[in-house]
Amino acid sequence: MDTLRATRHHERLPTVADGSDGLSLVEQLAADSQTEPLERAQSQQHAAALLAAIERLPPEQRQAFLLHAEGELTLAEIAQVTSTSFETAKSRLRYARSKLRRLLREYA
Repeated sequence: MDTLRATRHHERLPTVADGSDGLSLVEQLAADSQTEPLERAQSQQHAAALLAAIERLPPEQRQAFLLHAEGELTLAEIAQVTSTSFETAKSRLRYARSKLRRLLREYA
């Protein structure tokens, strides 16, 4: 598993402490918006909402979601890392996505 991860290029999301050019994590997530101030503000609100929604997930679902989204692990890899079955990892990821959709419905 370690060999597989080492051979992949991973782009880790910065933490608030990392700060890129003094920007907060929300500002960094919204930094792609190079347009009008209103659009940039909305992008920052969406990024903050996404981070808040991820924090509201149950720990097992949050772990599965972040391993897949940030770590780019497959379901089989998530199952191995979390010492669960493939079906459990699949269910946790599905429930996490479903809950995130519900929590973020107003931003769609």
